[in-house]
Order: sequence, then structure tokens, then C-alpha cells
Amino acid sequence: MQFTSFTFAIFFLIFICLYHLASSSKKNLQQILLLGANFIFYAFADFRFLPFLIYAIFASYLESFILSKRKNKILLAISIFALLIPLLFFKYIPKDYHKSIIFPLGLSFFTFQSISYVVDVYKDKMTAQSLFKTALFISFFPCITSGPIQRANNLIPQLEKIHRFDYDNATDGLKLFAWGLFKKLCIADRIALYVNFVYADIGNMSAFALLMATILYSFQIYADFSGYSDMATGIAKYLGFDIGKNFDHPYLSSSVGEFWRKWHISLSSWLKDYVYIPLGGSRVSLPRVYTNLLITFLVSGVWHGAGWNFILWGLLHGVAQCIERATKDIRDKVPKLANMTITFIFISFAWIFFRATSVSDAFAVIKGISKLPTDILALIKSTISIKEAIKTACALNEGDFGGLTGMAECIFLLLIFVIAEISMYDKNSVEFIKSKSLFIRWGAYYVLAAFIVFFFISNMSSNFIYNNF
Repeated sequence: MQFTSFTFAIFFLIFICLYHLASSSKKNLQQILLLGANFIFYAFADFRFLPFLIYAIFASYLESFILSKRKNKILLAISIFALLIPLLFFKYIPKDYHKSIIFPLGLSFFTFQSISYVVDVYKDKMTAQSLFKTALFISFFPCITSGPIQRANNLIPQLEKIHRFDYDNATDGLKLFAWGLFKKLCIADRIALYVNFVYADIGNMSAFALLMATILYSFQIYADFSGYSDMATGIAKYLGFDIGKNFDHPYLSSSVGEFWRKWHISLSSWLKDYVYIPLGGSRVSLPRVYTNLLITFLVSGVWHGAGWNFILWGLLHGVAQCIERATKDIRDKVPKLANMTITFIFISFAWIFFRATSVSDAFAVIKGISKLPTDILALIKSTISIKEAIKTACALNEGDFGGLTGMAECIFLLLIFVIAEISMYDKNSVEFIKSKSLFIRWGAYYVLAAFIVFFFISNMSSNFIYNNF
């Protein structure tokens, strides 16, 4: 059930009516309704996914109960491995079976959530919970498909409370959801048409088209995933839950390390707390610190996918952070804008390995982009008009992107998005819009609604990118 579908709108409308009515009834009626909604939401994607969610719930419950009684590292290792079995199976199943077996939705996310809960119980950071509360925590529907990855000590205390209707929470939640919906429908899905077209025929694309697709993909994946996170956060906020911020203007970072403190924050903090720090973190010798960074980002790459392209993507980020640590004194003397530009170029380059379906395709894209000087020289020598040169260079004469007009529309929307992101650098979207006058606020609401309705009616919505992980 996609957040962008009519089905979800109907589901959520029915649920919130029952949920708020239950706030005046018995204490656990809201929790029972929420658990039912969690399973309905998840089963709607495919009822065959349910056994894996149920396995994670029961395994987490039993393991946390045992580990709360016996503090044994071997038992902890066995518990973590047991939770990882479904994820490892689906990530590393032989390729011959890929087409016949569907990857369970959200498996990576609720697996990591389960592991954090079990480890926290082992470390006495969290008490072992009942089966009912464990199920509520792991299956919480706003986060189950693509995060943000929750920690038990943050979410479970909120699940224990009665949540009555609150006007501020409701309106703030709707604003967050609307901004996320704009990112998804008007930015990510619009860009996806061009990026998918270019990456479907890499060998026949010009350097200009490959470079344009590479840059646009950086914005596509950000708008897509941060859009999902805003929608999830908005839904949770409407219900009275605070599930944290998952993005904080990552493309305005002046280093790769800063980028990872601002990109997919829930995963970055998870990797830091459950991989990097247990390895020794930064408290060990410098060679060990570099090793810890490489291992941590190798885990990140493997978590995203079993292909070598994801492993290389993760290692690229690990190597970049090692280089940043070694050159800190030099980088500190470089203007911030230059560091931000270098960081964005590197991040965009690394996304090539993330977007490509294989390592060979990734290197084909890089090789194609390297021919840019030759393509520029050829265009200079050509006699065609500037308009035709742009259309030819960026492959705008083909595909269903809408040609030069479609690209102009895309750039216009992207420009609005970038200006908004820069304007909200030190605030979140809700705080930013609240600080404006009534006229500006309602003007922004109407414009945003118009864009959303137009692109929703155009039926351009696609699955969220991170649903695949």
C-alpha cells in the first residue's frame, strides 16, 4: 500500500477515525487498533510477506527475554544471526531464483530495528517487552516499509500512551506529508522518466545525456527517499508520534562524513551504534579507525544490495572518509563552498554505482561521461541550432520525457525545490512555513496542492526507490 495511493488515503481516513474514537475508551484499545492497522497495511502489499514479519516479532520477543536473563555474547551472536537469516537468504539467494521469489517489503528495515532492540536489551539500555508491545514496535506501519529505523527506547514509551486528537500535531503532520508528496510526485517521479530512459540504453547515450542523468539521479533519490521519510514522519506526527528526522539537507554538506550525518540519519546512527562503535570507533589507533570506517561502510553497501556495485558504492564512501580524516588540516583551509561542491560531485559520482544494475554498467556510464570533451568539440563544429544541439546531446528527441519542454519543466520544478531546500537550511519545512505571513503560507499551500493534484492525476507515481531495500 503506497503512501501515494487512493487506497492508503481511504485506509488512513478510516483508521484515524477509529483511533481517535478509541482514545476515550480502554487504555489498550488504541494499541489493539494500531496493531491491526500495522498488519493490514503490511499484508496489503502481499500477504505472503506476513510470515517474515511474524518471524521477526517472535524471534525478537524470545531472544530479548532470554538475553535479559542471560548476558552471554555467544547467545547474542546467535540471536543476531537468527534475525538476519531471512535478510541474508533474500539478499544472497542464487540469481537463478530472483525472478521467481519476491523480496519481502521492508525486510531490511524491520530486521535492523529488531536487531537494535535485542542488542539494547542485552546491554540493559531497554527492558524486555511483552509480545504485544514487541509486535507494535516492529510492525509500526508508518516506518515498516522504508524507515526511519526506530529505536525501542524512543518508540515503545510513545506506544504506551493514549494519543488524543491534537490540532497542531494533525496540521503539522499534514504539512509534512504534503511536502513529502510534492517531492515524490513532482520531483522524483518526473526526473525518473529521464534517468530510467538513459540508464536503459547506456551504450547508445551521449556523454551529455549520461552526465545529465547522473546529476538528476542525485536529486531523484534524495527527493524520493526524503519525500517518503517526510510522509512517514507526517503520518506519525498526525497520530501523535515523534519518529525523528531522517534527512537534514545532506547535499549542503562540506564533507562526506557530514553527508552521512545528514543522509538517512536513522541508518547512519544505527551503523555508528551497532557496527562502528563496537569495532572500536575512533578510540583506537588511526589504522584501526580507517579499518572500522571501511567495515562500517562495507556493511552499509551490503545492506543496500548483494551486488558488487553496492559493495563498491559503500567502500567508496568508506575510502572517502578515510581520505578526509587524513587531509583534515588541508580541507579546513579550503572555502566551505568549494568543499560543498567537491562533496556533491563525489556523492553524485558514487551514485552511479548505486543506480547501475551492475559494475560493468557503472563503468560504462563513467566511460561515457569521460567522452564529454570530444562531444563538446563535435557540437561546436556542427551546424545545427543551439536548440537542436541541446535536444540531440541530451537525447531529448526520444523517450516519453517530453523533449526539451519536458526537461525545461523538470528543471523549473527542481529549481523551486532547491531554493526551498536552501531557504530551509536551518529549519524543518513546518517551522519554515509557520514563520511566514498568512498570505505567503496559504499561497504556498495552494501552489503545492495544485502541483500535487496535477501530477497525481497524470498518474506518474512509481514505487519508492528504498522499497527495494
